Amino acid sequence: MYALADGHQLYPTPDGSWHYLTPDENAVTIGAPAEDLAELDSFLRRSNSPLGAGSIEIADALVARGVLVVPGEVPEIPVLRHVLIDGTGPVADACIALLSEALPDLEVIFTTAPIEDDVAASDLVLSVADAPPHDAWSELDTWCRRSRTPWQRVHAELGEIYVGPFFDGIDSSSYRDVCGRRLAASRVPDHLQALWKHLAGSDRRPLELSPTAAAMVSALACSDVVAGSYGAPQSHLHHQIRMNPRTLMTTRHPVLPLPGGVLEPLPTLR
Repeated sequence: MYALADGHQLYPTPDGSWHYLTPDENAVTIGAPAEDLAELDSFLRRSNSPLGAGSIEIADALVARGVLVVPGEVPEIPVLRHVLIDGTGPVADACIALLSEALPDLEVIFTTAPIEDDVAASDLVLSVADAPPHDAWSELDTWCRRSRTPWQRVHAELGEIYVGPFFDGIDSSSYRDVCGRRLAASRVPDHLQALWKHLAGSDRRPLELSPTAAAMVSALACSDVVAGSYGAPQSHLHHQIRMNPRTLMTTRHPVLPLPGGVLEPLPTLR
């Protein structure tokens, strides 16, 4: 009836709470009754173990998240139809060209001032900026999490180009996790916050790159989007990519979700 999806595990910790582990070792706490989760775990690990109504409700929610599968069922792959582009310039144009080629029948809506209703009505938000608009992106991140809308970011900072991490609309890391991790690791977090506040007051300008650099950045930004649309693994989840626009050298930096309250549970996970 149910089985663990490839690479996922369900387990308890000594404090009595239950979690699932994703293939990239991201641990997510499940906000549901421990006794129902223990019953579900017993069903998954032992033959002929019964499932009650509460356990079935949790199992269905975990199927929706991709943690569990129903053997024999072909998973429904979301079709990308409506993309909201926040920003202008060669990188935004290259992303649209790539997505339009890879995903037919794509409708693109351009904006420089997104609103929450448009975000909720979109299948993807892609934001491109010459500098991180901290206040705007913090609000956009909240909207995307609330409506479970995937979103991707590209920006320039300190002479480098940064891509992501891509928020998959489920439980992957996103902008607020990057900010939290950077503040925690910084030797001068108050200065970093002051810089973000200062940059947030600047006018947004197109991110200007050479055609080659723009093409490479667009490929990096859109790879997880296209992969997810075809049901393939998304290789850059929980990672931010940094690219030198002159040498085109790239590095990947892991960004795990901040612990405690980062992921709002689905309604069925009580």
